[in-house]
Amino acid sequence: MKIVIDPGHGGKDPGAVGPNGLKEAHVNLAVAQKVAERLRKAGVEVKLTRTSDVFVGLPHRCNIANSFGADYVISIHCNSAGTPEAKGAETYCYKFGGKGEVLAKAIQAELIAATRRVNRGVKTANYYVLRHTSMPAVLVEIAFINNPEEEALLASDEFQQRAAEAIARGVQRRL
Repeated sequence: MKIVIDPGHGGKDPGAVGPNGLKEAHVNLAVAQKVAERLRKAGVEVKLTRTSDVFVGLPHRCNIANSFGADYVISIHCNSAGTPEAKGAETYCYKFGGKGEVLAKAIQAELIAATRRVNRGVKTANYYVLRHTSMPAVLVEIAFINNPEEEALLASDEFQQRAAEAIARGVQRRL
């Protein structure tokens, strides 16, 4: 089994920034590295689209996954909304009815159980990374970085570890 983990944003693109200054790109990378470590220990071949705080364009992220011949792609993000009251986790797939949806449901279930965040469900989206990979891909929104309570959780190594282990368990349920 080969998995590409895509820590969203990075470098000149910090992604969303929380009210206390936490950058989405930093959380995404930390969680992605923890997911990769857990999956590697389980014998999964893992490639990350970035391993430091650098910018990697969306086409290049897809090229990495496609040339690696991954079985799945997991793009890791923190959500943000126009209101600081928004909260919870959600997972996206390109369309319902395929392996992407099955993986998204497995990850979402594990993420909610582990983090006890509001379950915003599995949804479809026309995101670039979901659309331009030749294998099933999901995009995980761990929590809302613009919500002060969830930003504090996202900044915590303990919460990042719980989220990463949940994502890894969701992947392993699909192996």
